[in-house]
Amino acid sequence: MALMILGLLSGAVYSVTSAAVESSKATIVEQAGVRRLEAFVSVLRSSLLNMSGDARIFLRMGKSSSGAPIPEFIFSETSGTFGVSSLAGGSLILAARPMSDGTRNFAILRVPARVQGLEYDRMMVEGPWISILPGVEKVVWSFRRQGTWQESWPDGAGRPEAIRLSFEYSNLPGTPLHLEFWIPTLAKPQSAPNPSPQKNPVPPPAPNVP
Repeated sequence: MALMILGLLSGAVYSVTSAAVESSKATIVEQAGVRRLEAFVSVLRSSLLNMSGDARIFLRMGKSSSGAPIPEFIFSETSGTFGVSSLAGGSLILAARPMSDGTRNFAILRVPARVQGLEYDRMMVEGPWISILPGVEKVVWSFRRQGTWQESWPDGAGRPEAIRLSFEYSNLPGTPLHLEFWIPTLAKPQSAPNPSPQKNPVPPPAPNVP
């Protein structure tokens, strides 16, 4: 009887302990995912706010090896983007690439200026891509111009007023995210006013000395 009671108690303790351990693991994984999301948002916001005056940004729709569409957000002629000090005339691509589990992974790729043609196509497929935020779905970019949102922004369109990135994140299920980033406008340089020519002052008349 005592052995039976001891066995029941041991089983109950094991069940409670296992449930607590699994709950702790799930909490740790979720917290790590949230921190990774916060880091991604912070770096993207910093990259957009600190673009240089001659920087170009645009959206392009690429394709994976299986033919799945990939939205590719391009940073060109920028510096300090995602921690890259200088692109040396190349570009940096932020793409939502398909993964084997059906989700997508935000990843970045630095493309040197000299890479073109077949070498460029091979680099887009094989990398080296750097994973930033895995586990995303239904990625949509939007761009605001004159108070209206649009989902296309070709090269040469200039700077939008704001950018919105919408997606679902596996670590926050059932909660679509809508992130909006303000894009600072560049003030036109003001030319210094021409100084008005100063007239030579007329000297006062000399006093009459007797």
